[in-house]
Amino acid sequence: MVSGVLLAAMGLLSVLASLKIKGVTGEHLHPRTLPYLLSLVVLITGIILFFNAWRYRGEERIVDWPDREGWKRIAVSLIGIIVYMLLIEPLGFTLSSFLFLFFLIWYLGRYNVLLIILLALATSVVIYFLFIQFLGLTFPVGPLGW
Repeated sequence: MVSGVLLAAMGLLSVLASLKIKGVTGEHLHPRTLPYLLSLVVLITGIILFFNAWRYRGEERIVDWPDREGWKRIAVSLIGIIVYMLLIEPLGFTLSSFLFLFFLIWYLGRYNVLLIILLALATSVVIYFLFIQFLGLTFPVGPLGW
């Protein structure tokens, strides 16, 4: 229930903050569209999580805190996100997304390398078409030029 409340509060604050984003004349899509939609998703998810936890009547589940290996996975994932953010400008949105996804799927899942490449490639292509082609957002293009 606490996680639901925290998510809903974060979503609500983000919705309010996104409403303050000013538009630019001639833009295909208002700059607040994506932050607003993502904030709504976080808000609604938090509300659903809260009510599902509140209605839960099964046996009590004790959630263990991560052990040493769990903390390592969390730390490596956070470092991966930081490196991803640093690489977006020089490598571009699509290529840095591919590399980040490749690394994270490999590290967390230990799948076959060919499957990892296909998953990272497919997700990067979907990200490209969704954010750049469909929504018309501008991101760094990097050496690939797209």
